[in-house]
Amino acid sequence: MTNFFELFNLRFEFEEITKDYSMSVEGSSIDTIEWFLENGHRSNSLRNGFERAKEIALAIKEYADGCAKETRAELGVREV
Repeated sequence: MTNFFELFNLRFEFEEITKDYSMSVEGSSIDTIEWFLENGHRSNSLRNGFERAKEIALAIKEYADGCAKETRAELGVREV
Protein backbone atom coordinates (compact mmCIF):
# COMPACT_ATOMS: atom_id res chain seq x y z
CA MET A 1 0.00 0.00 0.00
CA THR A 2 1.58 3.26 -1.03
CA ASN A 3 -1.27 5.72 -1.21
CA PHE A 4 -2.31 7.70 1.85
CA PHE A 5 -5.89 8.03 0.55
CA GLU A 6 -6.07 4.30 -0.06
CA LEU A 7 -5.28 3.83 3.63
CA PHE A 8 -8.27 5.97 4.62
CA ASN A 9 -10.52 4.02 2.28
CA LEU A 10 -9.32 0.77 3.84
CA ARG A 11 -9.90 2.13 7.34
CA PHE A 12 -13.46 3.09 6.37
CA GLU A 13 -14.07 -0.35 4.84
CA PHE A 14 -12.67 -2.03 7.99
CA GLU A 15 -15.00 0.05 10.19
CA GLU A 16 -18.00 -0.80 8.01
CA ILE A 17 -17.25 -4.53 8.06
CA THR A 18 -16.60 -4.69 11.80
CA LYS A 19 -19.27 -2.28 13.09
CA ASP A 20 -21.50 -5.15 14.26
CA TYR A 21 -18.68 -7.44 15.38
CA SER A 22 -18.19 -8.42 19.00
CA MET A 23 -15.19 -6.30 19.95
CA SER A 24 -14.09 -4.54 23.12
CA VAL A 25 -12.72 -1.66 21.01
CA GLU A 26 -14.18 0.38 18.14
CA GLY A 27 -12.94 2.25 15.12
CA SER A 28 -9.75 1.73 13.16
CA SER A 29 -6.99 3.17 15.31
CA ILE A 30 -3.76 1.20 15.38
CA ASP A 31 -4.72 -0.09 18.84
CA THR A 32 -8.01 -1.39 17.45
CA ILE A 33 -6.22 -2.98 14.49
CA GLU A 34 -3.73 -4.71 16.78
CA TRP A 35 -6.53 -5.90 19.08
CA PHE A 36 -8.47 -7.26 16.09
CA LEU A 37 -5.45 -9.13 14.73
CA GLU A 38 -4.78 -10.72 18.12
CA ASN A 39 -8.33 -11.29 19.39
CA GLY A 40 -10.84 -10.66 16.61
CA HIS A 41 -11.12 -14.30 15.60
CA ARG A 42 -12.55 -15.34 18.97
CA SER A 43 -16.17 -14.48 18.34
CA ASN A 44 -16.07 -13.06 14.83
CA SER A 45 -14.34 -15.63 12.60
CA LEU A 46 -17.64 -16.93 11.22
CA ARG A 47 -19.11 -13.48 10.53
CA ASN A 48 -19.53 -12.13 7.02
CA GLY A 49 -16.47 -10.24 5.86
CA PHE A 50 -14.12 -11.53 8.57
CA GLU A 51 -11.39 -12.60 6.14
CA ARG A 52 -11.57 -9.25 4.31
CA ALA A 53 -11.42 -7.37 7.62
CA LYS A 54 -8.37 -9.42 8.57
CA GLU A 55 -6.68 -8.62 5.23
CA ILE A 56 -7.39 -4.93 5.71
CA ALA A 57 -6.13 -4.99 9.31
CA LEU A 58 -2.88 -6.62 8.17
CA ALA A 59 -2.40 -4.03 5.42
CA ILE A 60 -3.02 -1.15 7.85
CA LYS A 61 -0.64 -2.67 10.42
CA GLU A 62 2.08 -3.13 7.80
CA TYR A 63 1.64 0.48 6.69
CA ALA A 64 1.82 1.77 10.27
CA ASP A 65 4.88 -0.36 11.02
CA GLY A 66 6.58 0.95 7.88
CA CYS A 67 5.84 4.56 8.81
CA ALA A 68 7.18 4.01 12.32
CA LYS A 69 10.34 2.43 10.94
CA GLU A 70 10.87 5.35 8.54
CA THR A 71 10.38 7.87 11.33
CA ARG A 72 12.85 6.07 13.61
CA ALA A 73 15.39 6.00 10.79
CA GLU A 74 14.95 9.71 10.08
CA LEU A 75 15.42 10.52 13.76
CA GLY A 76 18.36 8.17 14.13
CA VAL A 77 16.59 6.04 16.73
CA ARG A 78 17.64 2.40 16.84
CA GLU A 79 15.05 -0.36 16.79
CA VAL A 80 14.47 -2.21 20.02
